[in-house]
Amino acid sequence: MAIRDLAISRGASTLIFDPLVIQERSGYNTRDMESESTINHIREMANSILESGNDQFPPITIYQEGESLYVMAGWCRRRAHILAMEEGAPIKGIMCISTTKKKPEDIALNCLSSNDGLPLTALEKAKAVKKLQSYLWTASDIAKKTGWSISTVNNLIALHDAPDSIHGMVRDGSVSATLATKLVKEKGAEAAEKELTDAVESSKATGKRKTTQKDIDCHNRGKQKKVNWSFYGPKLLTLLKAIYECPITDKNKLMGKIADAGELLAEIEDRYPEEV
Repeated sequence: MAIRDLAISRGASTLIFDPLVIQERSGYNTRDMESESTINHIREMANSILESGNDQFPPITIYQEGESLYVMAGWCRRRAHILAMEEGAPIKGIMCISTTKKKPEDIALNCLSSNDGLPLTALEKAKAVKKLQSYLWTASDIAKKTGWSISTVNNLIALHDAPDSIHGMVRDGSVSATLATKLVKEKGAEAAEKELTDAVESSKATGKRKTTQKDIDCHNRGKQKKVNWSFYGPKLLTLLKAIYECPITDKNKLMGKIADAGELLAEIEDRYPEEV
C-alpha cells in the first residue's frame, strides 16, 4: 500500500497521520528521549498544541518500510502530538512529509541537523558521531558533512569513549562536557575519572552543584603533601632559640644562625611549595 493511502488526509505536499501509526525505530535516534530536558521539551510542545493547535509546528519526516511507517525527523514532535491528543487536543493528527528510506548513516547525520528546536547535548552529538564512525566515516568526513572542525569531532569521540561514570557526571550537570573531555584527553580515561569523581564529591560537600576547573585545581592542591612539622618544627625552634639567645655583640654568629634559618625555610619551600 502506498504511503499516501495510509494518511488520514492528504494535501499538496503534506500528509496527516495518526501519530500512533508512526513507529520509532530503536537505535536510529541519538537523542536521549528519556532525559529530563527532552521530556520537558515534549511537555511544552504538547501544552502549546492543547492551547493553540499544531499549525505552528513544521511537519515531521517519515518513511515507509513494507506496510509500516517510521519517523526519521521529528521524534519529539511526534510524542508531543500523542500526548496532546491523549489529553483532548482537538486535532486530527500530525502533519508529515514522506521521503524514501535513507541509509542508516544518512539518518544519523540527519539527527545532527534536525533537532526540533531543542539543541542536542554534547553526549547526544557524541553518540551520533560514533554511529557515523561505525559506518567507516573518518573524523574528516564527519567534519565536512557537519561543518564542524576536526578538533570538535575528535573531542566528541573522546567524550563518547569516556567511562560511563563521566557520562553520568556530564548528564546530571556535575561537570561540563568541555571540562570532562579536556581531562580525558590530557590525563587518560582512568585518571580523569578518578580526578573528576573526587572533585565532584568535594564540591557537593561544600554545597556546589557544578564542579569547575578551579574546583579541581583547589582539590588537587589540597592533596599535596603537608609539611612534616614533626621533623622541621624542632629544627626551626632550635634555630629561633639560638638566634634569640645569641649576644648582639657577636654579629658573625648571629648572622650565621639567621642564614641557617633561611636555608631551612628554603628547603621547606622547595619540598612543599603549596603549603608555604
